[in-house]
Amino acid sequence: MIEAWLYSWFVERGSDPDLNENYFESGAIDSLGAIELIEAVEKHFKFSFRQHDFQDRRFSTIAGLAEIVDERVQALSISRE
Repeated sequence: MIEAWLYSWFVERGSDPDLNENYFESGAIDSLGAIELIEAVEKHFKFSFRQHDFQDRRFSTIAGLAEIVDERVQALSISRE
């Protein structure tokens, strides 16, 4: 579900990235696009990234970012219980 949402976000912006391709290196997004992506993810999934999330090497691919988002969402749901 998270991976599909992220993929559709890129498709809506005219990109067709591979789930494991580095979207920065492929030119799918630039620095402004990264900010837009971060804002969209935080708003849609209702959480805030932490600084170390951006340094996680998984952050640069859709599949990896989906893992990070899933971990953050799961951690929030546990802390709210």
